[in-house]
Amino acid sequence: MWSDTQSINRFAALIAAIATLALTWCLMSWASSKSYFAIRQVKVVSQLAEVDPGLLESAIRTDLRGTFFSVSPARTRATLKKLPWVRDVSIKRRWPFALDVDVVEHRAVGYWGDNDLLSDQGEVFSAASKAPMPRFDGPVASSQDILNRYRETRLALASHGLDIKAFAMSPRGAITVTTGNDMQLEFGREHFPERLARFVALYNTWPQSYRIGLARVDLRYKAAIAVARNGAPAVEIQKGQS
Repeated sequence: MWSDTQSINRFAALIAAIATLALTWCLMSWASSKSYFAIRQVKVVSQLAEVDPGLLESAIRTDLRGTFFSVSPARTRATLKKLPWVRDVSIKRRWPFALDVDVVEHRAVGYWGDNDLLSDQGEVFSAASKAPMPRFDGPVASSQDILNRYRETRLALASHGLDIKAFAMSPRGAITVTTGNDMQLEFGREHFPERLARFVALYNTWPQSYRIGLARVDLRYKAAIAVARNGAPAVEIQKGQS
């Protein structure tokens, strides 16, 4: 008898759960179809520095369909992530008919090739800019390593008042740096930290009059460096610099 009572109670609980789910589904369907719950407000909660607000608004209005309950934040997020300068987007519903849009922008550190930009996260992305920034070239798969090397080089050269105009890595990993005064530094693809330290140490010993005329410094040799000067017909070899 007791077993029968338990079975009846379990069955009743199951029926109640199914009824509750069905009622909830019906209510959601009803609410989704009512214009009262249509999205009436979309608020961009982040400060935009690069993203065009008009382009963002247009994309939101074009993509948002449905009501508070039926709108798809995931679909809208995917659409907005395709806009220039947009790195990521989060979208949250706000009762009863609003959405909050939080946009994370790319922060560019330089131009990548002819058409793209390099972000401070080492990501190559497509966008337009006229800001004065260095140019980067290299395999896209090596963009993070290139950014790390660039930061290392920039820090080392800054102590001597040198900035970086271009930073390039060949498909084989050879690094070439062009400074703001158009001096070209050839580091090759091996022992980069050691060669960078060697250049900084040497540059510190050269008088200002000698520095001004430098056009190219080749640090790929083990026990010497090759220096080309503006207007000089030949390359000067400095030995004993291991």
